[in-house]
Amino acid sequence: MTDLSTAVLGFGNELQDLLDGVLPYAGGEAPDRRQVIVGSVAGTGHFQVQVAAPNGLITLVKDGAPVAKLRITFQCTLDTPGQYLAIVRSDFELRELGDRTPIARLDYIRDSYKVPASHWNVHAERGSASRLLALGNPSHSGEFSKLHFPVGGARMRPGLEDFLAFVLNEFKVDRCSGADDVIREGRERWRRRQIATLVRDAPDEAVRVLTDLGYAITAPADGPKLPNAEKLQSW
Repeated sequence: MTDLSTAVLGFGNELQDLLDGVLPYAGGEAPDRRQVIVGSVAGTGHFQVQVAAPNGLITLVKDGAPVAKLRITFQCTLDTPGQYLAIVRSDFELRELGDRTPIARLDYIRDSYKVPASHWNVHAERGSASRLLALGNPSHSGEFSKLHFPVGGARMRPGLEDFLAFVLNEFKVDRCSGADDVIREGRERWRRRQIATLVRDAPDEAVRVLTDLGYAITAPADGPKLPNAEKLQSW
């Protein structure tokens, strides 16, 4: 069985390298405010990973001056077999400087049944959306920011690298030299991990594709592993 604390510390180091390689510090900002810290979540057996700044808020700069905040937090545990690190929840938020209401959020909740496990919330009101909600779903508050836009479920959801690329490319905040390479490398690492998880969810599909590619596959002695239909069907 994998040691959870060791796995989480390794994940925290990866997050630190990603942030340091992508986002420059604000002028006068103490480096320890960007230090990634790991702590246990009382009563859950989970670990939380975030930066040391209050609420996990990272300062974004334009031409060296602070313009916005980025909030990044993860809650982690081991998967059911106790072999791999699993994300229980992640929250990525973009906020204007001094505003506590996010501009946009990319959330993931592993055991989510009422809303898509991975979804965007956009905090920008649209009258047409409110009118349609009033007609079709009158129990809804009508707030655009409370719509949950699905983005691929637990397995195919965007990673932090995609969120960072969104912020850098759309809002044009400052970036470190080589940030695009760091993001691409992190994105590949993230997607390889998700592919591995998908293979465990759908081993029959992995066998089919690998066989088509010319690989010889030997079934386990106790028989083929069954697909995890619940994970494949969840949103």
